[in-house]
Amino acid sequence: MSIVNNLPAYVEQNHDSLLREACLGSASAKMFRLQTGVKTKTALNILTTDVVFQDGSGCGFNAQGESKVSQRTITAPIVKVNMSFCDKELLNSALQHDVRVQAGQKTLPFEEEFVGDVMGKINKATEKMVWQGDTESEDSVLKWTDGILKHLNASDGVTKAENKLSHSTDLIKAVDDVMLAIPTDVLDKAVIFMGWDYFRSYCVAMKSANLFHYDANGIDKGNVFYPGSNVAIKAVAGLDGTNTIVAGDPENFVYGCDMQHDSEKVDLWYSKDNQEFRLAVEFALGTQVAFPNEVVISTKA
Repeated sequence: MSIVNNLPAYVEQNHDSLLREACLGSASAKMFRLQTGVKTKTALNILTTDVVFQDGSGCGFNAQGESKVSQRTITAPIVKVNMSFCDKELLNSALQHDVRVQAGQKTLPFEEEFVGDVMGKINKATEKMVWQGDTESEDSVLKWTDGILKHLNASDGVTKAENKLSHSTDLIKAVDDVMLAIPTDVLDKAVIFMGWDYFRSYCVAMKSANLFHYDANGIDKGNVFYPGSNVAIKAVAGLDGTNTIVAGDPENFVYGCDMQHDSEKVDLWYSKDNQEFRLAVEFALGTQVAFPNEVVISTKA
């Protein structure tokens, strides 16, 4: 007889939302373009078109201009988290009244809080992977996939010199320079991303320079606007410690996952064979930048 059905309804009813939270819960992933159906490696098809105007006063047909289809690859390995939990360890604690060991009464104490905390840690880790992932890293979190920064700094990343900047400790000037470098074609949709560490320093610098003469609502949530514009300055935890500022259209940054396959799952069950609760989370994730030369990146010199 299966004991899984004796678990509280929380996990079963919210299975899909938990999975989506695990895959898409990071702040950056929610802003980026979502590419579903990514299984290990998936091509991102890129279309670029050059239109040539010609003299139309005469007859005839002279084909000029072209449309090019190219590809960039999203590498999204399947990542898993396996954890076990022995509820009997709580029998001698203040929580012992929440442990039920009778036949048919196996439940995980504080199940919602337990699973929620795990998901929170997964989202924090994936947020870091989104920006700082590096398959050449030995870091247990970053080594699974390449993040946005690595894509931008690759040989086929940002190749326009005017889009690759450096800055000093003067963050007001750094943000000004980034703002001026944003390509005009994406300016109306652009967001300036920086870590919370930079964002706090930037806000303090603006205050000290008496430049907060505009609506500062959202500072506590990591979101302000560049003075006199609709360009948002957004703090993301994934850029903490990188000394890097990135600006571009969020739709240009692609977050790839499956969300269509059994390989993505969140399961919590009581294992009678092992006499413990077990949690298994599996999902695929990866990133890519569709048009790197529409992005501005500034690193500390």
